[in-house]
Amino acid sequence: MLHEGRLKCAALAGIGFVRGDLCRPPFRERSFDAITMAYGLRYLGDLSESLADIHRMLKPGGVFVCLDFGHPGNLWYRRLCLGYLVAFGTLWGLLLHRRADTYWHIVESLRAYPGQGAVARLMKDAGFADITVEEQLGGISAIIRGAK
Repeated sequence: MLHEGRLKCAALAGIGFVRGDLCRPPFRERSFDAITMAYGLRYLGDLSESLADIHRMLKPGGVFVCLDFGHPGNLWYRRLCLGYLVAFGTLWGLLLHRRADTYWHIVESLRAYPGQGAVARLMKDAGFADITVEEQLGGISAIIRGAK
């Protein structure tokens, strides 16, 4: 993916790529104006510590924006969504990889994920301000923003 990213951004100035461990980001304090993440929060070992690291790496006024799956507030809708993810994850796993369980980790990670409301509270605890949660598709997807 780094190779693909470099190819797509080759003509753009000021864009760099770094390979690293998401749980141990190799960047100093106040390195970024913005940090974005998609579908990564669910895989962090210590969410509070990682959000504190993200806050630390932002410059004053910097923003963090994250897109991830969420927890719908309606229990029946949540069960429907998880069932959908298992069924279609199984189908795509078989079709694309000949392995039914290829995408089952998504549902497992969602079961352990505290949800968008809890992430917003953890962001506040880490020092973020102006936190917003924009739920999509009834809450199965959420965009969470916060500023330093």
